[in-house]
Amino acid sequence: MTPDRLAFDLQRTLNELQQERERTQKLLGELEQQNRELDRLRNSVHREANSRLLAEEALDEARDRLQLAVDATGLALWDWQLPATQVFLTARWGELLGDIGADGYWEVADMRARLHPEDLEPLRVQMMALLEGRIQRAVAQHRVRTANGWLWVETHGMVAEHDSKGKPLRLMGTLSDIGERKRIEQDSERARELAEQASRAKSEFLANISHEVRTPLNALMGLTRMLMDSPLNAEQTGWLDLMDSSAHSLLQLLNDILDLSRIEAGKLEIEHARFDLRQAIEDACAPYAEQARAKPMDFQLVLPEALPQWVLGDTGRLRQVLSNLLSNAIKFTPKGGRVEVRASLPEARGDAPQQWQLQVRDTGVGIARKHQDNIFDAFTQADASTARRYGGSGLGLTICAGLARLMGGDIALESELGQGSTFTLTLPLREARTQEPSPLSASAELLGMVQAGPRYVGLVVLLAEDHPVNELMMRQLLLRMGCTVRVARGGVQAIAQWEQGGIDLILMDVQMPGMSGMQATRDIREIEARRRLPRTPIVAVTANAMAGDREACLASGMDGYTAKPVSPQALIKEMDRVLQIEEAPAEASTVPGDLTPLSPMPEILDKPVREASHLEALDVEKLLRRLDGDEDTLRQLAQVMRSDLASRQIELQRALETRDAMAAIAHAHGLKGSLGSMTAERGARLAKGLELAARSGDWHLYARALPLLQVEARQIDLALAELLSPENRDLFDTRH
Repeated sequence: MTPDRLAFDLQRTLNELQQERERTQKLLGELEQQNRELDRLRNSVHREANSRLLAEEALDEARDRLQLAVDATGLALWDWQLPATQVFLTARWGELLGDIGADGYWEVADMRARLHPEDLEPLRVQMMALLEGRIQRAVAQHRVRTANGWLWVETHGMVAEHDSKGKPLRLMGTLSDIGERKRIEQDSERARELAEQASRAKSEFLANISHEVRTPLNALMGLTRMLMDSPLNAEQTGWLDLMDSSAHSLLQLLNDILDLSRIEAGKLEIEHARFDLRQAIEDACAPYAEQARAKPMDFQLVLPEALPQWVLGDTGRLRQVLSNLLSNAIKFTPKGGRVEVRASLPEARGDAPQQWQLQVRDTGVGIARKHQDNIFDAFTQADASTARRYGGSGLGLTICAGLARLMGGDIALESELGQGSTFTLTLPLREARTQEPSPLSASAELLGMVQAGPRYVGLVVLLAEDHPVNELMMRQLLLRMGCTVRVARGGVQAIAQWEQGGIDLILMDVQMPGMSGMQATRDIREIEARRRLPRTPIVAVTANAMAGDREACLASGMDGYTAKPVSPQALIKEMDRVLQIEEAPAEASTVPGDLTPLSPMPEILDKPVREASHLEALDVEKLLRRLDGDEDTLRQLAQVMRSDLASRQIELQRALETRDAMAAIAHAHGLKGSLGSMTAERGARLAKGLELAARSGDWHLYARALPLLQVEARQIDLALAELLSPENRDLFDTRH
């Protein structure tokens, strides 16, 4: 081998060795990189293992806390995988049932069988709402049957999983024992019932005490006044003045206690009648203005021009509140002080209803701030010295606050000790924009009937009235107005006669035996709608004149309303309205001279009272005016009324003996209407009192009121007998 060849082979070998060395270095680098990556992966796996271990430990801790919370609250957990027929429940469910306390699956049918029958439907509704996806959570209280009886539980449920279409796949929830809560609620309900019974017992006790105290107190006050009218020396006069003052104080205290009791029991009713607001305030202030001037002190009444005159409300209760406030103002203001009464109309805020305010401001002793929070509490005064120095029971302001709330308002106090006090009464303002017509004189009422006659000639009126006295009165009145009258003695007869046709107007009594007037009206309206008949005007003519009666009549389908005893003027106005007849203008403002002799009063009215004393039970002049001076009709009414009065008294007495409330209400209501029609106002009021006592089930009051009605009934009967006597018939016959 030549040297060149050896050199070439050596160089090639060296080159290959260099390449291998480079390849080795590269492989060593890659191996080092792989080792580093392996170390990184090894460290990552270690960290992941530690994190998982920590997560598992945290999860175990949270699970333990949840289990402790569930165990502490006594909850049973449930899990329902739809559409399985079994539900998983924890051990608490078995413990509640008095069974083995172990986790397990329960058949849905077995669980349904344990439900109380009354709770099945509410639970089914809740479950269907969950299954249909209408709600996501539900809560229900129900009973389950256990080994010891029925147990009240509360179940909470929610949709835990949905499928791709949103349909529930899994329901989960809790169930807890609420038996103790239910027992507490039942105990509270029983306590409330007992409290109501105690309140009723207190009211009855106060009513009895009131009766028992008032009787000797009235005698004491009457005898005191009789003694004061007898010859007395100065010392005796002073003693009697003290007795009279003490008796009045006792009477006022008794009235305050009764008012407070009625307010607390929710039995004090507020009227919503039309009254003159300015006149009511002035009348209430008048006696206190005199007391203020006598003390002496300054008294001012400020009424703005913008204050409306006619409003709706309870004038008696308004006067009671104002009197209490003024009495306190004058009592606690020294001589030379000042009392001011000021009415105002504050601006309405947004859509809030209009209100009016009445302030009573004085410059008296004032009330310390620490006593103002409880000044409206019962039997509370500013401090003990107040009662010793000024007297009083501490009930007046309590009653004022209660009455203000009942009237829809409130009362507020602003005061500084030694600087006087300001009480502000705020009430809703309900203006009365229309005025009911005042009663007309006999001649004016006759003129109204004569002028109305041409409008009603040939008008066919169906009179639905079950009482013979009221029927006779109404029939005569309608005949004099030119109407043709058909009579029905009840609701069924009224419908039957109306269906015969030819009726232009129906005058419907409300309370009739069998079918009431309201039901008859509803039936008539239903028949009209079904047969597509024109609407027949119906006017309620009823003795039901309490608040809400008019609205109830109109709601039943009637078109008008007039209360008994019926005034011709009011009836004509209502008939014109429902028949849409325009009243013909009067040709003259005075009564024509030829109308004067149509109905002069009989000479019996000019006889001395001692010769016709029983006629005081009736307003014969008013009765004759209603009858257009028709003595024949008056005698018919007197005969029918005497018979009805006797039979009604027997039925009312029988109702008392048998405690038949329905009979008592029916006969008292009927008697109220007939006596009102006969102008026996005292008797009508007593019959109304009997009806109210029967409606409230107060037989003690009923038993006390019935003898009073019987005494009045005897006077009415004597008056009717006197009208029917031959002597009075001669007077009637010869009066022209």
